[in-house]
Amino acid sequence: MLTKRLAACAAMVTKGGVTCDVGSDHAYLPAELLKKGICRSVVVTDIHKKPLEAARRTLTKAGVLSDARLVLCDGLQQVSKEDITDVVIAGMGGETMVHILDSCQWCTKVHLILQPMTKLPVLRKWLWEHSFVWKEKVILEGNKMYVVMDVHFEQNQTTLSSLELEVGLLDWTQPEAQAYGRDKYCRLQKLAEKLAEACPTQSTQIKMLAQELAQKLDSVEQQQKQE
Repeated sequence: MLTKRLAACAAMVTKGGVTCDVGSDHAYLPAELLKKGICRSVVVTDIHKKPLEAARRTLTKAGVLSDARLVLCDGLQQVSKEDITDVVIAGMGGETMVHILDSCQWCTKVHLILQPMTKLPVLRKWLWEHSFVWKEKVILEGNKMYVVMDVHFEQNQTTLSSLELEVGLLDWTQPEAQAYGRDKYCRLQKLAEKLAEACPTQSTQIKMLAQELAQKLDSVEQQQKQE
């Protein structure tokens, strides 16, 4: 059984397509996609041999190894586009994801499913600068919150506010998004206080961002009360 964050990634995959799972580790996601018939084949990549060997064992145990291609490489560098429809990159930092995508000439031609663990603003900024559009979903797993991004390339440049850059493109009507927003607000407040003496200008900017987020959350709460 997949974790909630990986299950959320699986739910976004194109039915009947070919999915490439980057940095797959044990290949739990690709194995599940094949077992359930969601994908007709998968590509599994990892930069290290041991995780790729573990992926092979998982796929073999699941009886789906014949529909998988395993590639030892950094990100997507040794993977050709061919018939790949989706690329999943989950459980990595945003900066690492930027490195992987920036090194791939064909990433604009596929559906991206990204689950960054850190540096989300860095990833959002890169996606926006390269004309990608996306939606974000917050996944609650235990006492942790994860963001899963559903990303497509679109030639038209959209706008991205400072708040969206920091917090994300969320459906604020969802309780998980609101919980994420409240947690983010507390983190921004604490960061502003920490920087108050050393970097007063930056501290003020962060406080303004926190206030904007608080107003957003209040607006959503008031609207839901009226419905």
